[in-house]
Amino acid sequence: MITFLSLSKNDFTGGIPPLLGNLTSLEILILTYCQLGGKIPDSLKQLKKLRKIGLGENGLVGAIPSFFFNLSMLEVLSFPENQLQGSLPSNLCLSQPRLKWIGLHTNNFTGFLPPSISNCSKLEILELNFNDLNGKIAMDFGRLQHLRDLSLGGNKFGSKDGGDMNFFHSLSNCSDLIYLELSYNQLGGVLQSSIGNFSSKLSSLGLDSNYLSGTIPSSIRNLLGLTAISLGSNGFTGMIPESIGELQTLQILFLHNNHFSGAIPRSIGNLSLLVEVTLAGNSLEGTIPSTIGSWKQVIGLDLQGNKLSGSVPKELFQLSSLSISLILSQNNLSGVLPQEIGNLKLLGILDFSMNRFTGELPSSLSSCASLENLNLSSNLFYGSLPGSFSSLKGLEYVDLSHNNFSGHVPTYLQQIPLKHLDLSYNNLEDKVPVKGVFANTSAISVIGNTRLCGGIPHLHLPKCTSTTRDSKRRIQKHSIRVIVAISLSSTIAGLALLSFILFYCCIKKKRDKPSEARILAESFEKISYARLFKATGGFSAENLIGTGSFSSVYKGVFDEKGFIVAIKVLNLLRRGGFKSFMAESEALRNIRHRNLVKVITACSSIDFQGC
Repeated sequence: MITFLSLSKNDFTGGIPPLLGNLTSLEILILTYCQLGGKIPDSLKQLKKLRKIGLGENGLVGAIPSFFFNLSMLEVLSFPENQLQGSLPSNLCLSQPRLKWIGLHTNNFTGFLPPSISNCSKLEILELNFNDLNGKIAMDFGRLQHLRDLSLGGNKFGSKDGGDMNFFHSLSNCSDLIYLELSYNQLGGVLQSSIGNFSSKLSSLGLDSNYLSGTIPSSIRNLLGLTAISLGSNGFTGMIPESIGELQTLQILFLHNNHFSGAIPRSIGNLSLLVEVTLAGNSLEGTIPSTIGSWKQVIGLDLQGNKLSGSVPKELFQLSSLSISLILSQNNLSGVLPQEIGNLKLLGILDFSMNRFTGELPSSLSSCASLENLNLSSNLFYGSLPGSFSSLKGLEYVDLSHNNFSGHVPTYLQQIPLKHLDLSYNNLEDKVPVKGVFANTSAISVIGNTRLCGGIPHLHLPKCTSTTRDSKRRIQKHSIRVIVAISLSSTIAGLALLSFILFYCCIKKKRDKPSEARILAESFEKISYARLFKATGGFSAENLIGTGSFSSVYKGVFDEKGFIVAIKVLNLLRRGGFKSFMAESEALRNIRHRNLVKVITACSSIDFQGC
């Protein structure tokens, strides 16, 4: 007399007992998550009163016995995550008017999708994803008025041509549709504008990894209930429509690996609930819009492999919720990394590789305590590696190759449990450590640093000579105060020489109508650091023209004079900086050419009141 039997989530073995067929009054049989194995016994055909049967995740093999497709009382047929095989019967649903749930996903079914399924007028869930079904989808879904979940992804539906999406418009009649998953198939054609007529309840739209083309129709703005859009790995073209900014409940936006062009729409900033955004692998241009500062819940952002340019807006570094990844690699981004990057305390992956970033690494990067993967390779960074990095104990993968980093290889890297460290093609010098990651030749790369020595023998670096060690000891004996004093003295001497050169140039080459810049040079007007600071916007990254080994050049605009100048900032604390300055001064003294920028004046102070 048993009508309900549930033994799910146990450790039974030995297959489904054939004696269960004797429970002829059984209406509900649930044996999910037991790993029973074997085939479905034919004796279950005696269960004529079955309304619900669940045999998911049991390691079942073979075909589904045909009698299950003739049980007129059946409402739920759920056999997911097994190894069942065979084709679905062509009469599926013809004898089962009460069927609400067909759950056969993650098996090995082959063949076509039976059009007879459209006869299941009460069907709410159709899960056939992750099988080997193929052919065109030739169903009229408009007859399934109660359909809520349609999952056909992970099959081989379609033939990569334009007629594969003919069925799509019929889904607009499914007024209860919430979840639509057609990803990982072979569907060709375009995304029809009729998508704007889909159910306002539609929450998830999955069409990624197909062969769709054309543009995203602007009518997508009507799907105000969408929380997830996944259209990646297709052939979509055109611009990302501004109308996407009207989907204010959106949390997931995957548009990667398509052919989208143009700028990232500023309206994307309206999507304040976004959690994950992937626009990688397109041809997007322009700057990253500052409106993304409204993404207070985002945990992952991937913009790699586009044509984005300009500096990274500081608003991006205010997104403290970022925890999975921030990937901006393979673009044309420039500028320096601001101190605000330290706000990303939860970030796990930071990849800014293959851009044109410059400047020294901010010490605040050490505040990113959760960082595991740091890739800044193939940029224009310079300076030494900050000692504050020693606090990043969670680092596993670090790639700083193909930059202009100088100084010594920090010994603190030996204490971090790194699995990969690439410091190749920089200007590093002196002894390479031998412990930690430096003891594993497959995990470390330092090639292209011609002044390195020591390390483990497998690195094949020259031995550190006594001259190198003595030089190092002498450098360490100098205090910071002495170095600064020498640098300042050198600066004063150099500026005196430069002033003499300017005076000599002005006397020798007078013109009838001198320019304003020439008048300023001849009068040797003192320009304060405050004026320089204002003219360059605080020496901002936006005004950075270029960098060299010992200096940086900024664009400056003197509002009170109305002309544009180039301001060169010397780094005399860097080894060789004074020598370079003297050589440049000597060149200016001996060379006259119309294409050389004329020197106006010099400033050797950071005092806001004078020079």
